[in-house]
Amino acid sequence: MRKLLIIVIMFFAIPLCYAQSVQEEYIKKYCQIAVDEMTRTGVPASITLAQGILESGSGTSQLAIKGNNHFGIKCHSDWTGGRMYADDDAKNECFRMYRNASESFRDHSDFLRNNQRYASLFQLNPKDYKGWAAGLKKAGYATSPTYATRLIEIIENYKLAQYDSGTFVPIAVVSDNNNANSDNASANGNDKKPSVYYSSNGFELSMSEYSLGTNNNTQYIVLKYDMNIEVLSRKLGMAPWELHKYNDLPKDYKVKAGEIIYLKPKRNKAEKKCLVHTVQHGETMRDISQKYAVKMKSLYKMNGWEQGVQPVEGSKLRLR
Repeated sequence: MRKLLIIVIMFFAIPLCYAQSVQEEYIKKYCQIAVDEMTRTGVPASITLAQGILESGSGTSQLAIKGNNHFGIKCHSDWTGGRMYADDDAKNECFRMYRNASESFRDHSDFLRNNQRYASLFQLNPKDYKGWAAGLKKAGYATSPTYATRLIEIIENYKLAQYDSGTFVPIAVVSDNNNANSDNASANGNDKKPSVYYSSNGFELSMSEYSLGTNNNTQYIVLKYDMNIEVLSRKLGMAPWELHKYNDLPKDYKVKAGEIIYLKPKRNKAEKKCLVHTVQHGETMRDISQKYAVKMKSLYKMNGWEQGVQPVEGSKLRLR
């Protein structure tokens, strides 16, 4: 009887262990691709991995094996790539085929990013996987009434949220007591090395892509090429609203190469040495706010101006 009991336990334990192994192997194999796609488009890596596990049976479905299709994306009228056919909501439906899994992950990210139906998802906090799961279900990504719940269970069971963190932490400090100042560093040719280097959990903003500095005791970043602000936010492990708010930027803004982007809220007044600014041709209140790292609302308040009024060339603007 005891031997029989052991055999029965082993019979049920083996499939369970196998299932867990397959899922963990899938995560290990594709987590970097998911993180890279998060960096590129803003789709949370946890969501991508959970959808891949759910839609492809952790890579064991016929769509994944024969067509490298990990997300069950159908052909649609604009698809010009390879095709394969399988029964789904209807008989013999057309599904996309890819040359490799990376193409499938990339197409999945683009499918969400470029489809107006899912636009609201990209306004969520980057780490809000529950909001993303519910939003996908609400937008009609899948017909199953338990789709969102199943995604959340997968994310929590396998701790996939760790791949969404992207929180930058100091990993090296350079001995440099004179940080770059946005007012005169470039003009004087005295661009300093950043005082802190940053890296992230699983992905990073390469040192070749940016430089760091401080102005008015507020840290900023300067990119070496243009970048969508949501992508930059992901790379910095920040919510898009933070960069928008700290830098007085509109939605869908593209950060330009050489532009100062503050990583923390600006100050209520300028440094002691900066008392008054003479407005130059074409300067806006935001330009001045960015130049001195002073909040726009503070500039309006200390100068007694109504919000939205733009300065006139040659006028004097109090900074403290």
